[in-house]
Amino acid sequence: MDARTAYLSILTELAKLNSAVALLSWDEETHMPKKGLNLRAETVGKLSRMAFELSISAELGRCIEELEGRDDLSEKEGASVRVVGKEYRRNKAVPPDLFEAFTIDQSKSQAAWAEAKRASDFEAFRPHLEKMVDYARQFAELYGYEESPYDALLDRYEPGMTSSRLRAIIEPLRGRLVPFLDRLLADGTPPDGSILDGSFPVDAQRRMARTVLERIGYDFDAGALDDTAHPFTTQIAPGDVRVTNRYLESNPLSGLFGTLHEGGHALYGQGMDDDLYTLQLTDGASYGFHESQSRLIENQIGRSRPFWTFFRPILLDAFPALDGASADALYRAANLVTRSLIRVEADEVTYNLHIMLRFELETKLLDGSIRVVDLPALWNDAMDRYVGATPAEDADGVLQDVHWSSGLIGYFPSYMLGNLYAAQITRALREEIPSLDEQIAGGDFAPLLAWLRDKIHRFGAIYEPSELIARITGGPLSPEPFLAYVTEKYSEIYGL
Repeated sequence: MDARTAYLSILTELAKLNSAVALLSWDEETHMPKKGLNLRAETVGKLSRMAFELSISAELGRCIEELEGRDDLSEKEGASVRVVGKEYRRNKAVPPDLFEAFTIDQSKSQAAWAEAKRASDFEAFRPHLEKMVDYARQFAELYGYEESPYDALLDRYEPGMTSSRLRAIIEPLRGRLVPFLDRLLADGTPPDGSILDGSFPVDAQRRMARTVLERIGYDFDAGALDDTAHPFTTQIAPGDVRVTNRYLESNPLSGLFGTLHEGGHALYGQGMDDDLYTLQLTDGASYGFHESQSRLIENQIGRSRPFWTFFRPILLDAFPALDGASADALYRAANLVTRSLIRVEADEVTYNLHIMLRFELETKLLDGSIRVVDLPALWNDAMDRYVGATPAEDADGVLQDVHWSSGLIGYFPSYMLGNLYAAQITRALREEIPSLDEQIAGGDFAPLLAWLRDKIHRFGAIYEPSELIARITGGPLSPEPFLAYVTEKYSEIYGL
């Protein structure tokens, strides 16, 4: 069989297995009853092992080796061989028994985290986290690295990125954000956030979330909206990209911005060419780039003044008691800056600081310079140094994120990089669509979505992040557009 034909046949089978695992994992996080966990974990482990063994099969390796030397591949096929080949060599280093054990412990760890978070009981979760950290260390050593074990994991989420390059971004970014935050809160006049105080029934928020998703262009014939403890988006297959969300009765902004964030991810998934799924190119250019799409919709659009002109009637339809609040007052209330304890509810000024402290702890966990048992105290210390706030309980601190329970060490920097990509992309977007604000204020999201489809979505992982950001903006990733954006926006809001 020709190498190309054999390669595509293997990837087709791999896509089917991955789709089944994605569906089972989505169900575990949304509708599965508690008592189904043990067999579900075994089932996911079995299917994941089958997919893993296929992804490291000798036949796939033979196909990759032959195809890497050919010049008759399409652009998509060439990108697939690059991406799959890199993952093949990485996975080939991991024994199948170790991978299956990891997937089983991962499912149990996620369930343990959910229970521990509800009870604010870090000790109940600690043994599971210790296993996840140990797996991460083993994987880093098996993958190999030049400078830091963290780099071996980071590259999986942001190709080409290293911990030393991240530090080179973080240090000047923190050096300018922390003084700006202090100045805003000391010298600025905060907007009136009390206009959004009250009780906002979850059923009404859920209906509002669906309306917003529809208006920004999310296709419900190719997706769904469900509740979960921690919002996420899952691409199960072409034509099936599902969104989950959570809602707080006392805070309608939490559910709204969660909707917009996951909606941005989902628009990316729904906008990719269908054939990219089989070719293993639907993770996007990088996780940072995926985050750029969620943060662009959530922040650059959702926290803008034009969006609140559009959104106010939808909000009032759900909650008529807010009728006295103007669009401008709502916009300002939605951009209140606080020393928030919770990352997913953090404002644009402080959000990256939450990522920086996680990066600091992750790198030290991986190199063994700190222990899991010491994390609650270390977390609280880092929160004080980075954000200027200390959680009173672990549910609002070290237990707030699901990522470590899944073994996703190395993932958090994607969020910060996503903010930087989003600001740089939006600058290019506004240059090419000067009437963007008027369109958003009028509820016309079609030109925005068409631009994102053309410049980003349809390509999936065809281009690596450094190449894609250069294609879109004409230059490499830089923190300057983000810093200029937050400084100008929040100086105006706070009257500096």
